Amino acid sequence: MKSAFLSLTAIVMVLFLVIPSSALDCSSNEYNVTVTDIYSDLETCDITLHGSENASGLELDISLVHSGTVLDSKTFIIDSITPDSDVTKAFRWNTDNLEDGKYTVTSTISKDGCTISENTYSFVNGRQTIPRITVDDLVPNSQGFSVMITPIDAVLVDIEYMLMDDSDVIYSGSEKKVSVSTLPLEVSKDWNVLLENNKDYSARVKVKLYSPSVTYIALTEDFTAHDDVFISDTYEDDIGASATIDGISQVPFKGSVRFSVSQVDGNDKSEIISVVEKSPVILNGDDETVETIWNERLTAGEYELLIEVIGNDGNILDVEEKIIESDYEPLVNQTNASSDQSAQQSPGFLLPVALIFITIAAIISRQKQH
Repeated sequence: MKSAFLSLTAIVMVLFLVIPSSALDCSSNEYNVTVTDIYSDLETCDITLHGSENASGLELDISLVHSGTVLDSKTFIIDSITPDSDVTKAFRWNTDNLEDGKYTVTSTISKDGCTISENTYSFVNGRQTIPRITVDDLVPNSQGFSVMITPIDAVLVDIEYMLMDDSDVIYSGSEKKVSVSTLPLEVSKDWNVLLENNKDYSARVKVKLYSPSVTYIALTEDFTAHDDVFISDTYEDDIGASATIDGISQVPFKGSVRFSVSQVDGNDKSEIISVVEKSPVILNGDDETVETIWNERLTAGEYELLIEVIGNDGNILDVEEKIIESDYEPLVNQTNASSDQSAQQSPGFLLPVALIFITIAAIISRQKQH
């Protein structure tokens, strides 16, 4: 019995010696990472961490508390922070609590169980004053986002926007001292990062008001990214056709363009040509012209041209129909010798000339359009 008591006493003494040592390590400045910005309401939250030096393998724990009850909590692993850089996490709370009153968001940064930094943020649910603006209709897509800010009183605001991949903020930006006076203000921005086709993302916009006190209005909307382009210009004749394709998505378009020609005879028509041409890679703001040459020149008559832009998934992104009227009549050769000579020379001559002609015509047509 005495031996067991002595063993227990020794264990307790060891614990008392170890715990202060661990606490000392935890309070050291080995990892200088702090919370520099946090905003939360009952729906969403975003938090920004700043590192003064390299740090990796950090854990960020965040809790939403009301009247002593933890309503929801999140844990994120911060793989790495480089010197003088920020990492922002944004997410939705999972709570049905909509009661008015004070709420607290607690955040803890730790590594291997050692607390590096703690932070507390409080907000009040239930409007205390009538806001000077309303923020409505946040519409994001693969190109960017648009949001409408409607003034009740003239005001200057800061606008911060984020693109989120799950909880990771992969792109962000801001505009300072934006004037919103008498008319609704539409704010539109394009994403500057590449997106993955058929992947889900979220857009978040925060509007900061400075008076009568500093307040925020935040909106978050989800969207699925897709490749997207449209036909901005075409040229067609009895030799070939071209289509100028404009990109309106940050998902790289790696599709193609299909040119289909049907011969019209009264009420009847029959497809005589169908050719698919690969498009160069197109992003938002890019434009490329895709060209094709018919294997044989279209003889006199009326033809319908169908131009289809085929997306990454094989879906049709845009369509344009045109009419080709040809007055070309093939020359009848008088001798077999001249026929053979024409057959040898014509293809080699026609192809480069036709390509040059269609390219020049497409450029002229596009310049007239602009």
